[in-house]
Amino acid sequence: MRILQIASGDFFSSYGGGQVYVKNIVDTMIDAGIDVSIISFIHNGDTQKKKYKNHSIYEVPISIAEKDLEKIVTEIEPKVIHAHSYKHIICRLGTKLNIPVVVTSHHGGILCPAGARLDCKDNICHRQISHTNCLPCYLRTIRTGLKIWYPFMKHIPQKTYISLGNKLSHLPFIPFISPIGSAATHIENHINHWHEICKKANIMIAPCNEIATAMIENGLDKTKVRVIPHGVPLPDKKPAFPPIIDGKIKFYYVGRICHVKGIHILLEAFSKVINSAIELHLIGGAGNKNEEKYMSGLKNKYQKDKRIIWHGKLSPSQVYKETSNFHVSVTASIFLEAFGLNIAESLALGKPVLASRCGGAEMQIKDGVNGWLVKPNDADALAKKLTEIIQSPDIIKKYSSNCRAISLKDHCDVLIKLYYSLIN
Repeated sequence: MRILQIASGDFFSSYGGGQVYVKNIVDTMIDAGIDVSIISFIHNGDTQKKKYKNHSIYEVPISIAEKDLEKIVTEIEPKVIHAHSYKHIICRLGTKLNIPVVVTSHHGGILCPAGARLDCKDNICHRQISHTNCLPCYLRTIRTGLKIWYPFMKHIPQKTYISLGNKLSHLPFIPFISPIGSAATHIENHINHWHEICKKANIMIAPCNEIATAMIENGLDKTKVRVIPHGVPLPDKKPAFPPIIDGKIKFYYVGRICHVKGIHILLEAFSKVINSAIELHLIGGAGNKNEEKYMSGLKNKYQKDKRIIWHGKLSPSQVYKETSNFHVSVTASIFLEAFGLNIAESLALGKPVLASRCGGAEMQIKDGVNGWLVKPNDADALAKKLTEIIQSPDIIKKYSSNCRAISLKDHCDVLIKLYYSLIN
């Protein structure tokens, strides 16, 4: 049985949880003796066929034509395709070539034209995708789009707006005008792509109930949905839980430093807690200019609080070494987090997790058992919970003994059974 894994971008990148997850399952399946091929998307260069652990990996440009992608898939001859990106194109090719396609919804972007299922007021979106509902959120992703342009653009009929976008697509890029004028076209295309996935995907994997519900409410046949939480590499040996000396509790976060991860909420909440003994360690970095600007602003704002320590990006071995000495993992995501890789990795290390109710957190954390759950985008609620934890330090070690995570092997066993069911 040959399985084709369509990587979530560059197969070798560790920028986001999706990239890390795909590489993890590929490595685990190869170890299990599964015949795996990979298509990886790179920014520059021509298509190249290489070897990864004696398995074929095709590095292709992100601008690859669909007919060229079809040639590669035909050459690979997979029995099942598992798509983590380019989902609507892969579903179309799977239908054309009569190959079953499994799609994993790694984040709300599979539905949301703006990418995060986060509305323009920073609340998790529960509305159906449409031009009217999505326009303000999409324009928000463009500088000045929401405050200056949306009051005018919302009055333009959808067909007229789409026509404007089509005309602009034939002109050279004009700052502000091109992205603002093309918003309706982008939203329409995104919705059409989603409908194509709904129709042509054989199975849709949702890592949490929240994203499964959102997809069903937006037209996906519920019989196609499988809620399967991700697995993570488990440490060979769970580190001993470090003692808490003189109330010095070390909180930490591992992941991207970006707005949707709610780092501004986390720092605001932490700054409200008056306790000189506690620490907050932030491990991770920015992946683009907007994230760099966001991170720089937060560093400047909270530079006087010496309890906050910025570590930057660290290798997996360095992350393990550093976090072994910490006590409580904190994630304050404000968007629909389909899983939460950092939560699973923390639980695997025996670290109780304080998290916002963002979808993936509720699948992994039982409030009052292995961690704590709070309302998203609420710095006061997070600060209150931080204070409660500080006042009852003995409970942290008790919760640590209840921390578990799904192993990659167990997770891949479920996927492999799913692949076989489609072949049979």
